[in-house]
Amino acid sequence: MNPHFIGIGAQKCATAWLHSMLEDHPQISMAKTLEGKKDTEFFSYYYDRGFEWYERHFENKENKITGEYSTSYFCSHDAPERIYKYSPEMKLIVSLRHPVDRAFSNHKHEIKLGRISGVNLIFENALKNNPMYLYQSMYFMHLTRWLQFFDKKKIFIILVDDLREKPEEILRDLYAFLGVDRDHKPVRLHQRIHETRVPQNSALESFIKKTSVLLKSIGGARFIAYLKSKGVKKSIYSLNSQKESLAFPPLQGNTRLTLLEYFKEENSKLSILVNRDLSAWDV
Repeated sequence: MNPHFIGIGAQKCATAWLHSMLEDHPQISMAKTLEGKKDTEFFSYYYDRGFEWYERHFENKENKITGEYSTSYFCSHDAPERIYKYSPEMKLIVSLRHPVDRAFSNHKHEIKLGRISGVNLIFENALKNNPMYLYQSMYFMHLTRWLQFFDKKKIFIILVDDLREKPEEILRDLYAFLGVDRDHKPVRLHQRIHETRVPQNSALESFIKKTSVLLKSIGGARFIAYLKSKGVKKSIYSLNSQKESLAFPPLQGNTRLTLLEYFKEENSKLSILVNRDLSAWDV
C-alpha cells in the first residue's frame, strides 16, 4: 500500500499536532513504525530498505487515504527526487514557523533527548555545536529544492502563526487539499500534543518508556490506556520534570537580533515565494 500524501516537515513546526489532526480523520490512515513513531524516515535515512519495507507501514483500509509524516525529509537533499520518482503526483504538506523560534525549539528538543550537556546547554554554544539548528530554518532554500520536482499546487504550505489564530480554517483547507471531508472536527483540536519537558531522572524515564513498550507488545495496551486515563502517566512525568527555566537557559544578549539579521534575506525571498507577509518574523 503506497501513500497518497506525505508531511515533510519542517521539524519543530507543529508537525506532531498536524499528524494528530490527520490521524483523527475517519477517512485518513497514517503510517506508523513498529515502535509506534510517526516518522518512517524512508526517503531520507532508510531508502536502502526498499519500497516493500516502506509500504508495510501503511494499512490498506477501505474508503481511506494513506499518508505519513517524516520531518527529516524537508531539508534532505535526496528526499525530493526520491519521492518524485516514487510518485510524481504525491501531495506534500509543509509547515513553517518563525525561524529563530524554530531554531531555539530545536535546541530544547536536543536537551530533552539528552543529546547535549554541559556548556552546550547554552543556546549560543549549541549553535556552534549543531549547524542544523540554523540550516533547518532556511525555508526558502529547502522549498526551492522541492519545487524543482513538484508543482507548487502539490504542496500545501502552512504557517504556524495561522494555526494559532485559526486552526479550524486551516484544517478545513488541508482536508479539502487531501480530498477528504473538510467538515470533520478533531477531538484534540485545541490541545497541545507534545509538552516540552526535561526529566530529572533520565534512567527512570527510560525505564517507564521501555516498560510501556513491553506491556503493549504482550497485550497490555488496555492496561496502559487505563493508567493514562487515571492520570498516572501525567503525575509521574510531572514529578520527574525539571523546571523549564533551569532546563532551558534563555537566549543571551543580542542573540535574537543577530539571528533575525541572519534570516532576513531568506525570509524576504520566502515571502515572495509563498506570497505571504512575513514581517512578523522580523522581531
